[in-house]
Amino acid sequence: MSGSSEQPLPPVGSGGTAPDVGATADDFKEKGNVEYRAGRFLKAAALYTQGLKADPGNAVLYSNRSAALLSLAKTTKAVADAEECIRLRPDWDKGYFRKAAALETLDQMPEALQCYQAAFERNRDSKQLAEKVRLLQKIVAKQQQKPAAAAATTAAGSDPLAAATAAAKR
Repeated sequence: MSGSSEQPLPPVGSGGTAPDVGATADDFKEKGNVEYRAGRFLKAAALYTQGLKADPGNAVLYSNRSAALLSLAKTTKAVADAEECIRLRPDWDKGYFRKAAALETLDQMPEALQCYQAAFERNRDSKQLAEKVRLLQKIVAKQQQKPAAAAATTAAGSDPLAAATAAAKR
């Protein structure tokens, strides 16, 4: 085969086009954003990953990939990318927002609230963050009331008179 002028085949699943030779992290980010807006989250995540290969310290790409992964229900990976975003840019609200959204999906409301609060501390002008903090404060307060009520009911269960009194109060 020496002297052959055959070109290598493009990677499988690339749509028949050659890979983006010389593309920058920003190029991959922009292409990923187009795919994300079109609802093609897997393709978006793959493009953000390519961007991270070009620029491993790019917090924006970790944030964007976290959003794409969350849309794919890959919450553990979404949390990991959000945490890396926070590590790279601890003063930026977006990493905390991404982590909070993933934790909320995992029904880890107290932890999600902490992250939304951290995001809001970094961006006091965000009405969306203010609303998320307010909403999760209510949810967490309700969740904390349930164990207290259950404990009271359990304690009352050992005393028939106390159980009847507790039932009457409900």
